[in-house]
Amino acid sequence: MNKDQIRDTVNRAFYTSLEESETEVNALPPGQLQAIVRAVSDSIFAVMEGLDEASPATGPLQSEGESSLQESVIWSGKPLLTLGEKYELTSQRLRIFKGVFSRDIEEIDLVRVRDTKVKQHMGERLAGVGDVTIFSTDKNNPEITLNNVKDPLEVRELIRKAYLAEQDRRGLRFREE
Repeated sequence: MNKDQIRDTVNRAFYTSLEESETEVNALPPGQLQAIVRAVSDSIFAVMEGLDEASPATGPLQSEGESSLQESVIWSGKPLLTLGEKYELTSQRLRIFKGVFSRDIEEIDLVRVRDTKVKQHMGERLAGVGDVTIFSTDKNNPEITLNNVKDPLEVRELIRKAYLAEQDRRGLRFREE
């Protein structure tokens, strides 16, 4: 859902709520009332952006047979004109946070990543955004796409370096059969 769709939803919900509560707002001219609704929508965006920026703390992790490992955030970003979705690349996994009021977290371990692809149509190239598709050996999510990310070639290269480093750290090598 983009910002205009969310504004429309907030607008409809506001007026529906007024009708259901049988509240009459006659003291304000319609233009000023609409300005108040827009201000409420903008404040919702500000709150949601603040929630998106407050990412979960990443601390030491325990693995089988290993001492504690420090997982660090390499990159984080949001799709252009999308609210409630955030991407985070750490030294060990890629996380996709979805949801405005509720939260759904999808993640893939970098050792499962096999390849990446960038796709941009002309409008995306002009805007400096694109889609990064990640191919993995994960049976649940063999293909994950990060939509409308800024500087997709740079993001793809960060993912590539991160998954190669994680495979080296674990002593793994991909072998086609």
